[in-house]
Amino acid sequence: MNPDQALLARFDGSPTVVDSNPLARALNTRMIALDRKAGTVTLTFEPGEQFVQGRGVVQGGIVATMLDFAAAYAALASLPEGQSAATASLTVGFQSAVRLGVVTATGMVERAGKRAIFTRAQLSDATSPLLASATAVMLVLPDRPAQG
Repeated sequence: MNPDQALLARFDGSPTVVDSNPLARALNTRMIALDRKAGTVTLTFEPGEQFVQGRGVVQGGIVATMLDFAAAYAALASLPEGQSAATASLTVGFQSAVRLGVVTATGMVERAGKRAIFTRAQLSDATSPLLASATAVMLVLPDRPAQG
């Protein structure tokens, strides 16, 4: 099973450390809420100093990564066990600088088909309801059989 799908399967509604990949761990990611039926997820991130660039703001690629995580987890939440998804396209809009501290990402499925899932995501923090947003297309993939 995809490690991210395994994380979703064990989510019990209480804040859960996202430990399914190294970048999520480095960004101090936690899953806060999940609604499989609605295809929505809420994550928090607390990026460290290593992700800050020149003017004291979180680097744009990391902002895009946080949005991609939210969109991908929303897509995965809408899929049955045994299927996975991969980002085919991600379009990001930056509305305000992302600073160090807790950042909340919400991801949601807008439309799901057999081969593609259309999602959107947004970032906010305690002082700004919209820091950045994204739309993404996720390709639906079958899980690979275990290598023997």
